[in-house]
Amino acid sequence: MNHDFRDMVSGIAELDLIDRAKYIIRNRISDSYDEAFSIFSSGAKNNNHEAEYGLGLMYARGQFVKKSHISAKAWFEKADAGGISNASYFLGKINALGLGTSKDIAKARKYFLKAANAHDARAEYELALLYFKNDGIPRDFEESARWMEIAAKHGNAEAQFVLGQFYKNGIGTETSIDNCLHWLTCAALNRHKGAQILLGNMYKIGDGVPKDNDESDMWYDMADGKRNPEDFKMKI
Repeated sequence: MNHDFRDMVSGIAELDLIDRAKYIIRNRISDSYDEAFSIFSSGAKNNNHEAEYGLGLMYARGQFVKKSHISAKAWFEKADAGGISNASYFLGKINALGLGTSKDIAKARKYFLKAANAHDARAEYELALLYFKNDGIPRDFEESARWMEIAAKHGNAEAQFVLGQFYKNGIGTETSIDNCLHWLTCAALNRHKGAQILLGNMYKIGDGVPKDNDESDMWYDMADGKRNPEDFKMKI
């Protein structure tokens, strides 16, 4: 067996182990956290960036190790340098909230933008919030609405819910009840309880739509778990 083939086999085996470790922490199988930590630590020694990201998650969550945002940040930075966009997202959160470091909205925006450029809907939503809040960067409703719509189109239920309200109230965009209903419905069918209740309220009192008790009750029932969103398929 030549060296190249042995290296390839070894690399495949390591990838399989990394996937196992990711499964353990994703499903919070606490009895196996020690195994996941050992796999990630071994991978990180070999500059495996997914392993570095995994260690970041374990320190951020306190899985097997003592929770430490400082250690999480250090591992996320290594993974981010290796091109792991999930790490970029978490670095955005760490800097936005000042976890284990000074709060730095400019850095948060940089990391969120990096993750958003990799089509991370969570990061797109966070960028929308940064432009909405007027905290560290100037408020820009139009830019907030732009990122909110990008995140909504990528399936982020919270962004769909907020974007529906943007269209309802003309925040960063023209008022449009049709677009409002579209995005609130997307969020509601994406199991967003707030959107389900808001739709129920709108039809109950005729807020921008004709009063319709049957429609109102349908959304309220969905919010109460009496109706399954999967029964109401739609194309986004």
